Amino acid sequence: MRSARVLLTAVVLAAALAPARPGLASPEDIFGYGSRSPGMGATGPASADGFEAAYANPALLAGLRDRKFTLGFQGASFHLTANGPGLPGLIPYDEAKGVTIGVALPIPFGGILKDRVGVGLAFYTPTAVLVRGDILYPETPQFSLLPDRAQLLAIVLGAGVDIGYGVRIGAGFSAVAQLEGSVVAATDATGHVGTRVEDQLIAVYAPIIGATYDLPVGKPHTWRVGATFRGTLAASFLVSLDGSKLTSLPIPILNIGGLAQYDPAQVAVEAAYDTKPLLVAVGATYKRWSQYPGPLEPTLTCPSTDASCSALSPASIGYHDTVAIHVGADHAIPVTRSLTAHVRAGYFLEPTPLPSTLPASTAYSSSTHAVVDLPTRYFDATRHAITAGGGLEISPVTVDLYGQLHLLQPRTETFTSGPVGEPGTSSQASVGGHVLVAGMLVGVKF
Repeated sequence: MRSARVLLTAVVLAAALAPARPGLASPEDIFGYGSRSPGMGATGPASADGFEAAYANPALLAGLRDRKFTLGFQGASFHLTANGPGLPGLIPYDEAKGVTIGVALPIPFGGILKDRVGVGLAFYTPTAVLVRGDILYPETPQFSLLPDRAQLLAIVLGAGVDIGYGVRIGAGFSAVAQLEGSVVAATDATGHVGTRVEDQLIAVYAPIIGATYDLPVGKPHTWRVGATFRGTLAASFLVSLDGSKLTSLPIPILNIGGLAQYDPAQVAVEAAYDTKPLLVAVGATYKRWSQYPGPLEPTLTCPSTDASCSALSPASIGYHDTVAIHVGADHAIPVTRSLTAHVRAGYFLEPTPLPSTLPASTAYSSSTHAVVDLPTRYFDATRHAITAGGGLEISPVTVDLYGQLHLLQPRTETFTSGPVGEPGTSSQASVGGHVLVAGMLVGVKF
């Protein structure tokens, strides 16, 4: 009994390593990134400006002419609902709050490289946590692909080079924090039972590669096309729980794990028309969600040599690829010789990768001593995001504001009691809601 109590304590300690629900993608992938892009419909591969190009398209960093430091704050609130049998209606989530830091640096080379190389560095850090990674049972009602995706430390670094003839290329990487740890329960030489808890945050990376081309249509009008590839960014939440040293019984090592962060591999393309006072951008982003394995990992893994092992595995959801559409505009209005105002607006459509019919999850019932089917209550819906923003330039200071309203397109999800396509009972949920986002950034040229 004492060993069992210690093992239970170890489980609690392992759970304490995870401060919240799983976050499945970075905030820049949800809302856009930087001073201008979030107010312009999260556009950027052909239109990003300053440090935000490190994420949107590092090739545009080659156009930097001023050194600039930017500091800002972003907040988002979630009003997400799921109505149906056994569902709560409104599912509460904490507000997502974070600080954005950006640095834009043109590299002062001379000769042939003069005004051709730039570097951008961007940080986003939540105000309350570094990374969220609590594990919820699949039957717990949850919007697993949206709210906590904005709650993790993210770093982006990029560099761009102008190679001439209207062509710019760039490369960089995106990095996020991954949590790894272990809990070991054991007896010492005196027979006392104790636990050792170790955890650490490590960085995982994904490449970002971009290129732009200015069409030769003459000044002052500029037509530009841009393309960006971003690799898969997957940060796991891994805690192993080892109680095998407590007793001679064959206690398996438990794996408390899942994906705390997941950005699918994506390719973004965009065309921008720039007359200097007016900038208009239209683009599309393909996201390879079909490679997403889901937020959970098995608690026990079966050895390939043990045919009798019957450990439970998470349900296979079958996420599908999506194509997001982005449209945005920025209009510069000279107010005085030293003051310029900007008005921005945009829209983007973010389809959901979650299928409308979900298979059942399995769990062990302590009351019936058998494996039972439970509904997999993952919710998500296509989002229509309306964006707006504005800015003031009073050299050397810039002030930018933006706001977003994300409307979840109402949809009906079906939960089955067995594999999709096979007979069984089912229930339905009506999904909807909205998300409000706001941010302010202040930049200083130096």
